[in-house]
Amino acid sequence: MHQTTTDQPSWPVTLYPVGRFLFPVPKGLDFLGRSIKINDMFIEETDWGEGDRAQQFRDLWMPVHDKAKEHYDRYVEWPVTRGGFAYKDVRDLFGHPSVMLCYAGSGDHKIDTFIALPDFILRIKQECAYDIGKECMDMEGATLNFFKHYHTDKHNLPSDIFWTNRGWVQGLKTWDESADAFARREQTETAPKITLSLYASMLSQPDVQPPKISSLRKVFESNGIEIKILRSRPRSFEGMSGLEEVFIGTMNEDGKIRSELAAKWSIQGEPKNHDRPSMTLEMDCSASVQDEALRMWDAVLTNFASIQGWHAKKAGGR
Repeated sequence: MHQTTTDQPSWPVTLYPVGRFLFPVPKGLDFLGRSIKINDMFIEETDWGEGDRAQQFRDLWMPVHDKAKEHYDRYVEWPVTRGGFAYKDVRDLFGHPSVMLCYAGSGDHKIDTFIALPDFILRIKQECAYDIGKECMDMEGATLNFFKHYHTDKHNLPSDIFWTNRGWVQGLKTWDESADAFARREQTETAPKITLSLYASMLSQPDVQPPKISSLRKVFESNGIEIKILRSRPRSFEGMSGLEEVFIGTMNEDGKIRSELAAKWSIQGEPKNHDRPSMTLEMDCSASVQDEALRMWDAVLTNFASIQGWHAKKAGGR
């Protein structure tokens, strides 16, 4: 085993706010977006297009309404329709054209709210548990509480925020937060695909130490994959324990030898602490671009930061 380093200049990155952290995307990769969940609510923000906004708004929520209503009508006598079906205009609650739907999900129930804001459409989809057969109760409570803490202005941003996509949340009491982000360079005739991912989730129980790749070598070999470990070392993040590992997996697929590089930084979080979630950064690509990928990877590790940490560094003038 050996450690691979490079003496070349650092790879440029662009920082994207994701939840409570800044996701560094190396030059050459495209930022694909975020997946945001807070207190069992999935948050989506859809930009307006050209043309009739009223129709665009209707085109977004009406198919959800129709599908949910069709499901309810079909299984109205079945327990699977737990919570029933409800729809209402909630403009008076949110101060913008808004609709709220309540319908059966897959083993749970959805309270689905669409709000037509001036710059985009905000969708808040809450997962709920309901007693079988009971109707929707307190549809507005959690969603309205979230909206009261939701902001869209971009001037003089505070440091203690949770970033969604087009907006941010401050002061909301949270017991569940997760923020994932993705970037990719598409495969071309001259360059292979490179993918980069961030997964961050608030813990309810103590985190477990991730297994080292060396302890899984026999598992890989039993599946015909030869492992070459490039890095396996502790790497902390803002006082949190972490493990960085980089390895190359080589396999024979239908007579063709294929080698893939995988890099992973696992950071152990603390239970019930939204500033210290469990986090994983991952990069995958062909081993043929090992040197280039490692320069990108090192730039990601160097520039990854919490929003609070970035603010503190900026305030300190460093």
